[in-house]
Amino acid sequence: MKNKLYRNFNGYISFYEAMLKLSFHPFAKIYSFNSVEQIPYDKIKPNSVDIVITSPPYGDSRTTVAYGQYSRLSSEWLGILDKNIYKESIGGEKINSIHSFGYAPLDNSIKKISSINLKRCLEVASFYIDLEKSIKNVSSVIKKGGYACYVVANRKVLGISLPTDKSIKYFFEENGFSHVNTFSRIIPNKRMPLKNSPTNVAGKTEETMNREYIIIMIKK
Repeated sequence: MKNKLYRNFNGYISFYEAMLKLSFHPFAKIYSFNSVEQIPYDKIKPNSVDIVITSPPYGDSRTTVAYGQYSRLSSEWLGILDKNIYKESIGGEKINSIHSFGYAPLDNSIKKISSINLKRCLEVASFYIDLEKSIKNVSSVIKKGGYACYVVANRKVLGISLPTDKSIKYFFEENGFSHVNTFSRIIPNKRMPLKNSPTNVAGKTEETMNREYIIIMIKK
């Protein structure tokens, strides 16, 4: 921990010294809103953003990455522990029927999951419904010629791969974007184990998400 603190402190000093050499003074504003529901245009105007860089959730928090657990300490500092973090998260509101996205690779994967476990299928579909809504709202604030850069990984549910990277590409294309490139890399740091047992059958394991995809889109 001591080494990490020294590393972070030295990084801050280097960043601060670099900022002092600039002829202008950068500043930051922080807003709190849910992009699935809407982006408040009084804070961020439509067609005003040059670039969006983000890493959305890779799947629903209960079964993929435990965002609620990982954010507990910061949530306590912010005083929001009275909220149901899982319900507030993307995909937190579960649907009651199978949804079609109009994108065959995603629809086919969800259909395969439904043939095994309908409950899990609805949880998965809920996540992608919210992801699609968020991308639509994000698209509305990016200006023509602006970029969206999303970092995600493709998870497996009941042994079935979900094409999250290609689905993000499709969702943006549906909102007037063109695909620039998709880069792939091995995830450098992981909290998740390298393998897990999704079926709870002794000795039957599968690899967890080990590769990330960086999807770059441009607004036409």
